[in-house]
Amino acid sequence: MAIRFLISIFFLFLMQCQNDDMPFDDTPIDDTSLVGEWLLYESYVSTGGATEWKDVEEGYRYFFNEFGNYERTDYDKNLLDSGTYEITEEELYLYFITEGKKDTLGYSADFNESKTRLTLSPSYPAICIEGCLYRFNKE
Repeated sequence: MAIRFLISIFFLFLMQCQNDDMPFDDTPIDDTSLVGEWLLYESYVSTGGATEWKDVEEGYRYFFNEFGNYERTDYDKNLLDSGTYEITEEELYLYFITEGKKDTLGYSADFNESKTRLTLSPSYPAICIEGCLYRFNKE
């Protein structure tokens, strides 16, 4: 009887751990699907408490080409920065020049199943302890 009770509690615990509202997508990023234009449309940033996805009006854009180059522009497509990119094991690295010095940004990156939505979370050089995610739609 006690074993049945413990097994029931265990399965109840497992069901509670399943979260269908996970903010991160689960399809690994790849070079081919990343190529194109991506528009920021949602952010999920916590300053220490619970948060939810918030719409971003006139978000910035990323343009990734098949040669490993990228550009980041504002909503109106005015250039903000550019450089090269690299994908390694679900991480996206952006390499660019800031004030004459080479700089790097790293992101945990995943697609939704249809690869029309890209979710990025900063991973290098700084990470978000409380959680910060950014969603981009493929244009």
